[in-house]
Amino acid sequence: MSEEKRAKKLAKEIEGEMVKITAAGGTKGEMVFLFTDLPTDIQAKLGPFGLGHKLGDAAAGKEGAEAEEAIEKVFAGLKSGDWSVRAPAGPRVSIKALAENVSKLDPASQEAAKALLTSLGVKIPGFNE
Repeated sequence: MSEEKRAKKLAKEIEGEMVKITAAGGTKGEMVFLFTDLPTDIQAKLGPFGLGHKLGDAAAGKEGAEAEEAIEKVFAGLKSGDWSVRAPAGPRVSIKALAENVSKLDPASQEAAKALLTSLGVKIPGFNE
């Protein structure tokens, strides 16, 4: 549960029917692809594929009814013309809040929490590093 963000391997930008991709560490620089250069049968397949991908992304990390609600929210946004609509992220707990809550435990519970968090790979500065 690291707070560090992974470096992006690809930079992607969409402008109209043009997709620009730059691969980190690549040698070609920005590559440009035109959607309209594709045969019409491939264009027809990419629409549903892209929709499935966008809706699937909405459900990432969710299950059951929560996944269904996220998918429906994103689809409703797309139907209303909002490309950037996102399902709300799941609850997050900051390392600071975790450290504060652990510090309120009795010493025996703190040791148990320390062992559990360490086994899960969660590092709290000054607590289990």
